[in-house]
Amino acid sequence: MTDFLPHFSRNELACPTTGEVRLQPGFGEALEDLRAAHGRPMRITSACRSGAHNRRIRGHERSLHLIGNPVHGTDSCAVDVAIGDGGERLRLLTAALRGGWSVGVASSFLHLDLRVRYTALPQVVYHYAR
Repeated sequence: MTDFLPHFSRNELACPTTGEVRLQPGFGEALEDLRAAHGRPMRITSACRSGAHNRRIRGHERSLHLIGNPVHGTDSCAVDVAIGDGGERLRLLTAALRGGWSVGVASSFLHLDLRVRYTALPQVVYHYAR
């Protein structure tokens, strides 16, 4: 498998249903910058999503993971990153916020998106209810 970006493969960024990768311009580079600021590997569990895949997993209809997002007029500008312990969560969350990323906190992952760069939405931190 050939790397798509220096630290992230095409396969881990691709929609699991279609295999398509469509990132907003500059998003891949911003993801690499975040990885450098974090200073540790990041395991992506979700990136690009087709509309069909997003519906199948019951993702939000305006998800920033969407390829061809009809609401925001964007391609994917979000990733979910598996997270282990609280220290790792804090390090990645801190690096993300410093870089202008919005962060969604779940028990096993962090959702990271660049809504402020690609939409009119403000930077936020939120948590996923159980």
